[in-house]
Amino acid sequence: MTTTLVHAEPQSALLDRLAQELKSMRSLPVGTPTHSTCPKDSSSLVGLAHQQVKSKLGEPDFIDADGSWSYFFTSSVPVGQDGGGFPQLTFGFDAKGRIAHVSCYYSR
Repeated sequence: MTTTLVHAEPQSALLDRLAQELKSMRSLPVGTPTHSTCPKDSSSLVGLAHQQVKSKLGEPDFIDADGSWSYFFTSSVPVGQDGGGFPQLTFGFDAKGRIAHVSCYYSR
């Protein structure tokens, strides 16, 4: 499965596309290879409330000690497998619970 997010989009359009991609990947059998890429421009997501993110993307795959949320754009990883190679999209929030920054990198 190949999905590429490349254009700056309105907040809701980009979040909807991310939600659709994440749902599709999570429905794949465990260990299915995916070829997702990081969004080229995620700046349109800055300012969204954490409730909006959770309502579209669901529970984060990881919550860091600083309160940031990460979502892994891949199929389920087999038990015992280390390593990644898939996009990890991370949202950092301000004191009001709004997205202050977004980062995406390929998980190792």
